[in-house]
Amino acid sequence: MEHHPAPVVFTVFAGIAGAVLVIFALLATRNMQRRPGRLQNLAELIYEGFEGLVVGIAGEHGRKYVPLVGTLFLYILICNLFGLLPAPFVAPTASLNTTVALALLVFLYVQFEGIRTNGIRGYLGHFAGAGKVPIFIAPLLFLVELIGELAKPFSLAVRLYANMFGKEQVVMALIVALAFPALKYYIPLPVQFPILILGVLVSVVQAFVFALLTAIYLGLMTEHAHEHGHEHSL
Repeated sequence: MEHHPAPVVFTVFAGIAGAVLVIFALLATRNMQRRPGRLQNLAELIYEGFEGLVVGIAGEHGRKYVPLVGTLFLYILICNLFGLLPAPFVAPTASLNTTVALALLVFLYVQFEGIRTNGIRGYLGHFAGAGKVPIFIAPLLFLVELIGELAKPFSLAVRLYANMFGKEQVVMALIVALAFPALKYYIPLPVQFPILILGVLVSVVQAFVFALLTAIYLGLMTEHAHEHGHEHSL
């Protein structure tokens, strides 16, 4: 029978991933220099990369979302990479509990930002396409957009979980297939290396997709308020 780790194991490693991220942040920023060291240089490179990404998606007002988007990427990446380490390490993102928690965090923050930047009226008008569609279409559009908005956390959670859980199953299948079980003698072929490269690639891509979708959701929710603000300033 296939062994599945207990839910508390995923929780423990999710906490360890958070601790690793906090330690990295503290070490990279504890003694900031004009000529940065390796850790500070790496932290600045990551920040500048996500700053360009988020501003490119959401506009200048999206600059304040860079810490959230960047932190989500790094945290999910660490969680994903844990699954490539030997037992007893597991990838917390291979548990639906972890991915649902992350998706709900993003969903609630997006709604909060939508209400804060647009106001209640503007927030509801965002779903109804206020000023963009005829008034008789607005109720139907509101319903469709509301369902789509409620589906976003489900989509985020299941996409990340399915890809990470599926990656682990594929890796195990490849290991079994390449292990030559019918042979009596061990053949030292480096089959682990391409599997490891595949695992790292999937881990990075899935962390980036989650962070990218977060930036897109924030940009879509807040674009109307800042478009109007820009128009008034002209």
